[in-house]
Amino acid sequence: MQTYFFALLSLLMAVATSARGQTARLGSGLYRSAEDFRQHRLTLGVDCKTATHKLRLHEFSGKPTMTVIHGGRSYQVAKDSLFGFRDCDGRDYRFASNNQHYPILNPGEELLLYKVEQPTVGKSPGFVRLFFSPNAEAPLQPLTLLAVKKAFPNNHRFHDLLDAQLPHGNLTAYDQMHRMTKINWLLQQSRTGAAH
Repeated sequence: MQTYFFALLSLLMAVATSARGQTARLGSGLYRSAEDFRQHRLTLGVDCKTATHKLRLHEFSGKPTMTVIHGGRSYQVAKDSLFGFRDCDGRDYRFASNNQHYPILNPGEELLLYKVEQPTVGKSPGFVRLFFSPNAEAPLQPLTLLAVKKAFPNNHRFHDLLDAQLPHGNLTAYDQMHRMTKINWLLQQSRTGAAH
């Protein structure tokens, strides 16, 4: 009897854990606002493993709208009415002025980093451009040490930590020990008063 009870309890715990994992984040969809992005709340969201879903950005035609094919229906959505979107590969993007989408490198952190890459095509050289925003609501800016300091004008401790710990300017460095970007770790440390 006791063995039966433990087997039943184990089964119930496995089902509960599985259900939690499935509802935590859907595969793809739209973020209507910065708050939706922070809360992982997707509009027209689907689990890409079980549903057909397409996001068409119309980036080559320069249209100010995107097309979402969801549940067999087509929706036209103005890019400037959205914060961004999540694709079926689990990557988050943000729309900014000019209706361009910017890949977010560190979606779970406060100070967001964005990386735009253009490969070399024919005679046109490729490029990599880095941007940041101090939070999800703030506009994108080119990622430079001076711009980051200006985004936090009264946090002098943060300025000092940046100068001391990122002297060569690798502002996208990842801190393996703390499992976040180094710049966000330093921002947190500047607010707590601790430095490690």
